Amino acid sequence: MQRKSILLVSTISIIFSVIVVGAYVTVSGYGDACGSSVPRDWPGCLGGWFPPPQIGPVMEYTHRILAALSTLFLFVTTAVFWRAKDAQPGAKKVLAIACVLLVAQVLLGGAVIAQTEQAVLVAAHQGLAILTFGVAVAAYTIARRPA
Repeated sequence: MQRKSILLVSTISIIFSVIVVGAYVTVSGYGDACGSSVPRDWPGCLGGWFPPPQIGPVMEYTHRILAALSTLFLFVTTAVFWRAKDAQPGAKKVLAIACVLLVAQVLLGGAVIAQTEQAVLVAAHQGLAILTFGVAVAAYTIARRPA
């Protein structure tokens, strides 16, 4: 497997883990465990950069850390694909779409916190996360096609 493919699989795995941890945070009722005041409590936790040693804030903060990592990985992966001469053009375009979706996802995550987890925003946040994951998987499928 090429390095680009390994990087893309890693990115997809991190995006998936964000979705799983985010779903756990939501169903466990920990969605506002780090507070709901933006910017005081987001992207940090309860006014600081690290959560107190309690399960709720730690789980919500873990979700935020994974979200930051998935953003970093997706942007780096997209840059690597755009710079690679042997990358499928379709994969490049689909990864660019995934980046746009992820930026919207981050902004929506902030709105979820600021609006104290209104159900419609939480559902949109989860739906956009799943769409971003699907688009990243599509990029992998396209990237693996022979030229």
